[in-house]
Amino acid sequence: MTNVLALLIVASGFSAAVETKSGFVERTFSNTAAGVEEFLDFAEPLAEAAGQPIKVCTVTLTEDGGAVMDWLLEESMGPASLSTQAYLKYAKKHNESADSPTTVAKACLALLPIRPRK
Repeated sequence: MTNVLALLIVASGFSAAVETKSGFVERTFSNTAAGVEEFLDFAEPLAEAAGQPIKVCTVTLTEDGGAVMDWLLEESMGPASLSTQAYLKYAKKHNESADSPTTVAKACLALLPIRPRK
């Protein structure tokens, strides 16, 4: 297990996938301050339960990363990011859903040398 936290940011909000021992757990949030708080309530217990450093990776399919990207940068969690083009190419090549944050996690692990965050 690599303990990945993957975010797929789109115009309507963002989806998160947290890797657990049982596989990825996904959830969708509004890209607002309130949505980020809901995301933290969802992700923190799952990430802490793994007991390993977290690898954060994002794909932004909109021009503005919104509140979740602002939060990541404010918390010095400047995540690894895939370009839209690289992500969509990966999803198509591997016949994965481009609408899934789990696909973001898989693409990041395959294409980037992402490092763990504590």
